[in-house]
Amino acid sequence: MSAPEIIERIVELPSLPSVYQRVREALDDPNGSIEAVAQIVATDPSMTARVLKVANSALYGLPTRVESVSRALTIIGTAETQNLILATAVISVFQDLPLGAVSMRSFWEHSIACAVAARAIARRMSINGPEPYYLAGLLHDIGRLPFFILEPQIMSETLLAHRDRQGHLWELEQEFFGTTHGEVGSALLEQWDIPAIYCSAAALHHGQSRYKPWPREAAVIHVADLIVNSLRIGTSGTRWVPVLQDTAWRNTGLALSDLRPIAETTIGAARDITSALMEP
Repeated sequence: MSAPEIIERIVELPSLPSVYQRVREALDDPNGSIEAVAQIVATDPSMTARVLKVANSALYGLPTRVESVSRALTIIGTAETQNLILATAVISVFQDLPLGAVSMRSFWEHSIACAVAARAIARRMSINGPEPYYLAGLLHDIGRLPFFILEPQIMSETLLAHRDRQGHLWELEQEFFGTTHGEVGSALLEQWDIPAIYCSAAALHHGQSRYKPWPREAAVIHVADLIVNSLRIGTSGTRWVPVLQDTAWRNTGLALSDLRPIAETTIGAARDITSALMEP
């Protein structure tokens, strides 16, 4: 299979719910308001429930429980509102589709834990506005879903080779598909018109490129992915902890002493957020 073939076939995957596009248009409108966004979200009961659950989860740590979407979005803020709506939209699209050897819940458990870890890393790095790193972590493995959904037989063979050879799964993807989930994920996010920072993080989080130094978002997601794989929280198919790339580690500026609090934050919040996003 050629790389262009699997990338061309991503058009066969479901589109994002229209509610996300409407929310995005409302947020981009200079005359738009959080109240208008809340009214749009209210047209989708499932998304309303998820937004409220996540807003009241450990992710945001609000001092009091919020009962209305408009109140939740007002507290969270405009930028984070778009991230939250996109996260709930993507998970709702890919929640019930069969993946074969890997359960969809396990896939999202891993992705959500990476999101929490990436946000924690960004905060340890004192990055101004760490919220985009949460979404970048959530979407980093999204390119693996087309492999599972569009070519389940080839993906099964890839996973068997990964188990038998104990090689890196993304390297075996290159062998079996002619491309990697990073490249496919970037193409899928571009098709959805998702901002470039998330495309970059998806494409480069394993460092299989000539980019030096790493884009910061890719370096953060690389480290977050290793932490979550070490903690064995969910899986997108990888059986072995990937090798830490020194250039990515140096890019984050983290110290070894930072790993324990990041891991504790990840363990503490990931299950709560997974339940909020995955359960009706």
